[in-house]
Amino acid sequence: MKLFLYNLLFLILIPFFVIRIIFKSIFDSDYRINFLQRFGILNKNLNFNSNNKIIWFHAVSLGEVIGSQRIVKALSKEANIFLTVSTPTGLRKAKEIFKKDNIEISYAPWDFYIFALAFINDIKPNLIVIFETEIWPSIINIATKKDIPIILSNGRISQKSYNSYKRFNYLVNNSFNKLSLVLAQSDSHKSRFQALGVKKEAIQTSGSVKFDITASSSHYFPEIDSFTKNKYILAASTHKGEDKKVLAAYKTVLDSFPDIRLVIVPRHPERSAEVNNLAKKYSLQTSIETKQIDSNSQVLIVNSIGKLPYLYQYAEAAFVGGSLIPRGGHNIIEPAFLGCPFIIGPHMFNFESIADDFINSGSCKVATDEKSLSTEFINILSNNDNALSLIRSANDIIARNKGSLEKQVSAIIQILKREAK
Repeated sequence: MKLFLYNLLFLILIPFFVIRIIFKSIFDSDYRINFLQRFGILNKNLNFNSNNKIIWFHAVSLGEVIGSQRIVKALSKEANIFLTVSTPTGLRKAKEIFKKDNIEISYAPWDFYIFALAFINDIKPNLIVIFETEIWPSIINIATKKDIPIILSNGRISQKSYNSYKRFNYLVNNSFNKLSLVLAQSDSHKSRFQALGVKKEAIQTSGSVKFDITASSSHYFPEIDSFTKNKYILAASTHKGEDKKVLAAYKTVLDSFPDIRLVIVPRHPERSAEVNNLAKKYSLQTSIETKQIDSNSQVLIVNSIGKLPYLYQYAEAAFVGGSLIPRGGHNIIEPAFLGCPFIIGPHMFNFESIADDFINSGSCKVATDEKSLSTEFINILSNNDNALSLIRSANDIIARNKGSLEKQVSAIIQILKREAK
């Protein structure tokens, strides 16, 4: 009855999902590409090694694709991997990361029973691995009936998400109960999963694989070098509502450091024109990366993906977005690893335990508005010893928390081999 009600609600909402995709495709045409995959129709032939088991691995968006890449590569040595995502940015990044690997990539089906069943019948997975937090009642129900184990890797559930699931507990509690294994990032996440119905014996604290970051091959981007050869501060992965605060803070920073530049990387590249218009309202000279760059501009708006590691590496300081507004923040381990002192906002609930470690150890700065953001930027720019202290402390945290990757890969492979018997 619960699953029927869930699917009835989903059926009612499908027209709105379709309209949303069409609207988003106005700004990013890749939303329209392979649209049928969202209905569980693959329209592709699978090129799998017939001797290996199949793992369906889901990483919802860009951040999850990047964060899970080492798990996916490790598992691909043991099994065929079918990787799904939910967003065009995630799809593009996945194709870039795994272009040399024999990994199938597509959009995930919407969690309507008929779509999910068609998708699972097509790829015939022996194991389903979901990265971080995606609870799909229809998929979980079908997998359970087919005796397909479901693992939640790098599992996290913020207090906000926990409260939301609690409100719909009648519809989703059976889904949590059916999870074969949850590899939780911290004890607080573990407790929330248990409170939502995950069996005690099916959950363990494994840390976050994002701490197992390694140096990637260095990339040089000549198209933006004319701008980034100057000293600059960085606003990474910003969302609507944050850019205005960042630009206001930058105007204040200019009073103390008139030659400092600003690079803004919107989380969604299609927002670049919107950010550009906003910057002009602050009487700032701007350039958009994919258009002609004026080396005399004060602000560069980067509207492509893949350049953040390069930008973190050479920035004087960075603000990590999604945190000045209640979006939950973004990965702060990357700037820490790359030696960039960074600032976050108060809304880091998607990285709760990780952010707490950095804050409590004094490894980052916290700003609550444009005024405190400008203050923290000025403090870092004015005091090199302060910047170096932040970098050293952040590196210590990364070193202390390494090892989750090996634990999680080992646990996943153990269940895969158990299924092979």
